[in-house]
Amino acid sequence: MREIVNLVLAVLPLAVFILLIRWAIKKLRNPTRMVTDGSGLKKISSNPSIFGGAWRKSYYFDEQNLYEAHKNSRSQIPFSDILAIKPGYTVINNRRNWSVIYRAHGTEKQLQFYPNLTLFNHNFSAFLLAVKQANPQAQIKEIGFFNL
Repeated sequence: MREIVNLVLAVLPLAVFILLIRWAIKKLRNPTRMVTDGSGLKKISSNPSIFGGAWRKSYYFDEQNLYEAHKNSRSQIPFSDILAIKPGYTVINNRRNWSVIYRAHGTEKQLQFYPNLTLFNHNFSAFLLAVKQANPQAQIKEIGFFNL
């Protein structure tokens, strides 16, 4: 009987840990709370703290477009022009960069940013879902434990 109790006490914390990890990943993949700025756009990127924020680009999205904001200018990329969204290889401050490959004026272009995805801000996962719904043929990598 004592061996069974010891086995249960050894396995129970591991099972709870696995369930918590699965819950956290599910929470990140399925957006529930949206954070918008004053203009109704949802911010999907913020710069790692070592870069500062004043001179870098920020990225926002709405129902149909991705916006690249740099100081006072803002360029627009329709979801229908996006070809692929995938994680990059660079990690800064435990945040992985993501690449968006899109077609503009007949040429392929790429932009990279660090998403601000947290358990409380689901804008990036909502962006991935919005692009997937607007452009089903785009190659979009799902958010996973190893590519955050």
